[in-house]
Amino acid sequence: MIQELIIDNHVIKYQISYKNNKNTYFYFKRDGYIQVNASKRMNEIKIKSYIIKNKKSFIKKYDSSLKKISNENTYNIFGEEYKPIYIKNARKIEINYAGKMIYLPNITIDQLDNLYKKFEKEILIIKLDELKQKYIENGFIDISNINFKSRYMDTRFGSCNPTKNNININLYLTRFDEKYLEYVFLHEITHLIHQNHSVDFYDLLGKLSTNYKQLKKELNNKFINR
Repeated sequence: MIQELIIDNHVIKYQISYKNNKNTYFYFKRDGYIQVNASKRMNEIKIKSYIIKNKKSFIKKYDSSLKKISNENTYNIFGEEYKPIYIKNARKIEINYAGKMIYLPNITIDQLDNLYKKFEKEILIIKLDELKQKYIENGFIDISNINFKSRYMDTRFGSCNPTKNNININLYLTRFDEKYLEYVFLHEITHLIHQNHSVDFYDLLGKLSTNYKQLKKELNNKFINR
């Protein structure tokens, strides 16, 4: 039975199931509640006390999960919208590009987040390899030995380590049009030559991306409102 716990004016819904677990686990379900798979040593009072004691992290995670649920009607892949279809017993993410559908396992939000991350890493690396081939003979920067890494970042689109030839790209860029990924790619490879944002840096970037100022402005707006 789903119950409610009010913490600091936040209503948190939860359901407790007792299992033969050594520990107690909390799962954020797509139906908008926390599934508590509890050890038989834990009673409801202890579970509620634990949630209250860690209320900041629970409220943050709970609100984040509700936001994800409300945005699940569509999923963006490089600027194209796909309709999520949840498939029972599926184990991976599959794309129907023609039908604009993305097939997803019907699992918890946390588990799906991990799958999304793996999926987005895969499609991002493919696009970055394509960009590398497109600009391999750019005439300004040697990119033959660059390596790609990726992770979610809240404050920057990418980073560059010129010493190791590593380019790190924000995974969130898989949600936006490919032209923005191309701009960030060119921005970061320019840092292989100029490590700061000097006049020389922007002069070289302008030779690679003539409309970088407009792309940067558009991407900033999209990223803020993502």
